[in-house]
Amino acid sequence: MERGYIKTYNWVMKLLQDCDFEESSKRMGLRLISQNKIVVNFLDRTYFITKDAIELAGQKIKWTVRINDYAGYEYDLKSVLGYYLLSESDADPANDFCPLEHFSRGVFRNNDNFLGPLERVYGKNYEEFKNAAEKIGMTLEMEKSSGKHSWKYMLLPRMPVKIIYYEGDDEYPTKLQVLYDKSAIKILKFEPLAVLHGCFVKGLAAIGESEFDRRNPAD
Repeated sequence: MERGYIKTYNWVMKLLQDCDFEESSKRMGLRLISQNKIVVNFLDRTYFITKDAIELAGQKIKWTVRINDYAGYEYDLKSVLGYYLLSESDADPANDFCPLEHFSRGVFRNNDNFLGPLERVYGKNYEEFKNAAEKIGMTLEMEKSSGKHSWKYMLLPRMPVKIIYYEGDDEYPTKLQVLYDKSAIKILKFEPLAVLHGCFVKGLAAIGESEFDRRNPAD
C-alpha cells in the first residue's frame, strides 16, 4: 500500500508538469538554472526541482533527522518545496509575525507539540541554539537580560520566520516559539504550511544533534 507522503509527492510532481518554471521562480525568489530546473535552499541543504523529480543535491551543513522519521520527512520536505514553487502568490512579507495556529481559524489551537524536537535539543543550552542559528545564517534581533532572545531567518525566499527563545529557570522551563510572517498563508495553504513547520523544526533540531555528534565523536 502506497504511503500518504508518497501519494502527496506524486501529486505535486503531476502539478509541476504544467508549471511555468521561469515565471514561478522569478516571482517566488528561486534561482532558475535551466529552462525546467530550479535550485532551492532549505536549512543549508540544496535541492533541485525539475519536472521529473525533486532531489537533494548537496549539503553545506550535513544533518539528517532521526532514522524512524527519515523517509516520511524527506518526502514531506520535497513536496512542500514543490508546493512553494507552485504558489500563485505575489504577496510581499508584511513584517508582522504570528504563531502557526493563528492561520488555522481555531481548528489548530497550539503548536507546542510541534516544538518538542527543538526543546529536546536546545532546551537546556541557549549557546547550542545560538551556535546552530549562526551557522545557518539567522540574525539576532533582540536579546534581553530577562533571557528572551529573538532571531529572524529567511526560511524560504519570501517566507521570513522568527524564533523566540525564552531561557528557563528553577520555576519555568525553557520555551521556544516559532512565528511566521502573516503573508505565509497567502503563499501556502494551512496544511502544507503546517508540514513546512514540522520540517523546519525537525531539521533545525537535527542540525543541533549533528553538531553535537561532531564535537563529541563516539569512542
